[in-house]
Amino acid sequence: MAIVCTLPRLWEELPADILRHVFSRIACRADRKAMAGVCHAWRVTVKGGDRPPHPRQLPWLLRLNGGDASVCCLVCGRGIGVLHAAHLPQQPVDARHARFFGSHDGGWAFLASAQTSGHVLQNFRTNVAIPLPDFMAEQGGESSPIVHLAATLFHHPDHECCLLASVVKTCPIEATSLRDVVYWRMHHGTVASELYRTEIEAMEPEDIIFHKGALLALTRQENLLVWISEFVDEERGVTMHGPEHRACGKSRIYNELAVQSRYLVESHNNLLMLVRYRKDHNASTEEVKIFQMFEVQMPGENGMPVTRYNWVEMSSLYGDMIFVGRGCSRSYEAANYPGFEEGVYFLDDGSYYREDILFLEDAARQYTSSDNGRWMNSRVDRCFLPEHGPSNYSPPVVTAEDGRVVKVVNVIVALEAKVVTTEDGRAMHGTNLLMWNYGGKLTG
Repeated sequence: MAIVCTLPRLWEELPADILRHVFSRIACRADRKAMAGVCHAWRVTVKGGDRPPHPRQLPWLLRLNGGDASVCCLVCGRGIGVLHAAHLPQQPVDARHARFFGSHDGGWAFLASAQTSGHVLQNFRTNVAIPLPDFMAEQGGESSPIVHLAATLFHHPDHECCLLASVVKTCPIEATSLRDVVYWRMHHGTVASELYRTEIEAMEPEDIIFHKGALLALTRQENLLVWISEFVDEERGVTMHGPEHRACGKSRIYNELAVQSRYLVESHNNLLMLVRYRKDHNASTEEVKIFQMFEVQMPGENGMPVTRYNWVEMSSLYGDMIFVGRGCSRSYEAANYPGFEEGVYFLDDGSYYREDILFLEDAARQYTSSDNGRWMNSRVDRCFLPEHGPSNYSPPVVTAEDGRVVKVVNVIVALEAKVVTTEDGRAMHGTNLLMWNYGGKLTG
């Protein structure tokens, strides 16, 4: 039964400065949306322009299984995940039964409506869906079907020079087939262009990112493949120059642990590589190491300077919180989020190495969602609570910063008055916002 909360008239007439103080205490976009629905005065406060801006909403961990979906919000629980019910759109693509393979700021998500086809870039704010190529052009005018495994964008989707880069596998997928890289200029044609065809396993791409205008692919050897884009004209589109192979040293081994996955992320304009380690194939994440790319000019054999590249391990994140996801990793300054510390937030993306799961029937398909957590101070915390069973449709994904996928259910809003004494003895009145939601979970 829905709970109806009638707000006393006195609360509707709270002074604007108190309402602004209440609003300043609400960091989660979903909770701010709930506040806007209380009454007209509160809605004006939420939508008003005379209030200090909030820092960027921290990403949510989206977990779904058919009609049931939820986002795990760290802001509400001060670092421990609090669940919000998620209302995923059913049109133009039914996101409830789609496979997610990335996200982009502004409410955009990469979806495969049919697991191995029907790839789209969908906006959860506007429900706009941009079809992505299901085929890759090959030499001789032929084309092959492809499955997108990870994707990233250069520019916003509405930008005339927006580029899509994807890690893909060509069909039919066999046990010995390797991952490739393709690119596509947004809204130009329906077939992607082959950018890199992997020939040996050591050169297989692990992650991709656009950094300082260049497209970078991280290989299993922890080296980089680099392409520079050149926009020719509207008719011919774009040319990708490369790849330049950048050797970055040997792969790192840590306490005999096996490498689980590798990611690229930009932080303070620097390029970082994050590596997750575990004991064996069936174990959970035990350690995370962070490396920064350094470039050094050295004299070459002919006297001309050459650039050497090397990953250097970092002893600290220097106050950053990093959320990793292939093609969509993000970095935030912990100082902007009271109660948070530096750390690396990761999700269960083991299916990236199990393409066979794509071809199973829905009931047999099992995308695990148990190895999610936070690494900080050389330990792993399982902060994304509660534990979540496998999904038949998609692995978990780090969502872009948008509150419109959250469905606010049965919310009771109450104000708790408090008096704070300042250093000079004056009494200063304030408020706390308490919210009981989703079966009695208290957040505030």
